[in-house]
Amino acid sequence: MTTYLIKLTPLDKFFFGQKNTFGDDNVNYFVHSSHFPQQTTLLGLLRYRLLQVAGDDVFKNNQIACPVLAENEIGKQSFLPFESEEQSFGKIESLSPVFIMDKTFGKLFVPVGKRYQKKDGKSIELLSLSHKEGCPPLLEGYSSKEALESCWISSDGQTLFSEEDFFVADERIGIRKDYKGGTQDDAFFRQTFYKFSKDNARNFCFATLLKTNDKINIPMNEKSIVYLGGERQPFVMEVAEETLDFSVKPSDLTQDKQHYTVVLLSDALISSDQVSEATFGITTVKDFACLLTGIGTKKYYNVGKERHSKPIQTSEGSDESNRGEPHVVLSFQQELYAAGSVFYFKDHEKAKAFCQALKDKKNFHKIGYNHAMIIKPSETEK
Repeated sequence: MTTYLIKLTPLDKFFFGQKNTFGDDNVNYFVHSSHFPQQTTLLGLLRYRLLQVAGDDVFKNNQIACPVLAENEIGKQSFLPFESEEQSFGKIESLSPVFIMDKTFGKLFVPVGKRYQKKDGKSIELLSLSHKEGCPPLLEGYSSKEALESCWISSDGQTLFSEEDFFVADERIGIRKDYKGGTQDDAFFRQTFYKFSKDNARNFCFATLLKTNDKINIPMNEKSIVYLGGERQPFVMEVAEETLDFSVKPSDLTQDKQHYTVVLLSDALISSDQVSEATFGITTVKDFACLLTGIGTKKYYNVGKERHSKPIQTSEGSDESNRGEPHVVLSFQQELYAAGSVFYFKDHEKAKAFCQALKDKKNFHKIGYNHAMIIKPSETEK
């Protein structure tokens, strides 16, 4: 198995869509980008790049020339969130959760949870959980006057950043027009993009680790332009054969005093029964849906409003040349716990069982969802 480091550096602002969009059923004219791309976005990008370098007998004129050969490269279908059997994505064996990398200092950052507060408006301190018998769980030192900070830490356990420190908001206000240039009703909108912060001479990018069961033909250590997000913003993509340590060394910056802390490294699908096993949690929930396509899908527009669990075949009444082809559709909506959500456990076995249940959702885990780490309490380390 070969591991590749994929770096994605935005050339300017970026926009990663969420549930709220402009117009139609989602009448929302104030929309903002997520900080991070979905794992399905990264999977789609890599499947497309593998096709581009597979040769004209596989992919030509931006279309699949041979479905059988294409399936060997990228698998038969896109990610199917309701599929119970393990999916194959061709050469793509697995993806890591998306993380942030500082290209200047060669450090990678992963989430360690929304369990920090700024003291005196400056330094960030970890809040430990106190749970005395007969009393509800409380965060020691918590102040209702200050918001909780969602933080990320370097893999050496020494550098801590608030998630907001990575990003700068870029707001755009405008008026929507129709195809003839006329102003539409309810045309005002405000859209919030993000950029990476350039403070302290740092050079941040998104990154993921790709594991493959075969060598890939994507050029190594070369820069290419790719487009991501709802607004198709340009990114510089770099690929290198490299193995990184994705674990985080324990430190006073991450260890609770008495509890085993499970931190989600990615968004995760978790059942209510699993959540109920935790002593306490600090969590964020987000909506999730994705486009469903098959290897023969040719049209990626007119998605429609209906929701499905898998790609559907073009109806018999359709144009004869397209009849029987997979049709792009939107999946049913689910709720995921967001990366950085934290769950506290009193014993190690319950924490391990919780993480194993995440891994058991194999398709989610394969493409970078449902990843977590266990941080041992500091008092057991002494």
